[in-house]
Amino acid sequence: MAKFRKKRPLMSLDLTPLIDVVFLLIIFFMVSTTFNKYGKIDIDLPSSNLETEDNNNKSLEVIIDKYENYFISENGKTKQINFEELDKYLTGIHEVTVSGDKDLKYQIIMDAVSKIKRNGISNLGINFYE
Repeated sequence: MAKFRKKRPLMSLDLTPLIDVVFLLIIFFMVSTTFNKYGKIDIDLPSSNLETEDNNNKSLEVIIDKYENYFISENGKTKQINFEELDKYLTGIHEVTVSGDKDLKYQIIMDAVSKIKRNGISNLGINFYE
């Protein structure tokens, strides 16, 4: 007589309860952990009696509309000027932005840029608006 063996099902591990245990461990460690501030070091920094000038951080915006009118925007205030008056506003300025209308002749923008460059300002930006 032949012996027939029953086939055993393959053994597999059920991971469903393991997920619950992992979540419980995470919650336990989050609640029971204390955070120490060992990395904090108090340092007494030396002070300086040197004064800085605010003129180095001053910026100015030159606005040119489509009718070739010049405006100066400084500290949130805008006023109309002539092209010849531009030199007196450029003294002590570190940064200048030239904003022009998109329909303006390019030569008008270049005249303003060359006057700004002649005053020794190297930090210059150009914007166009509609």
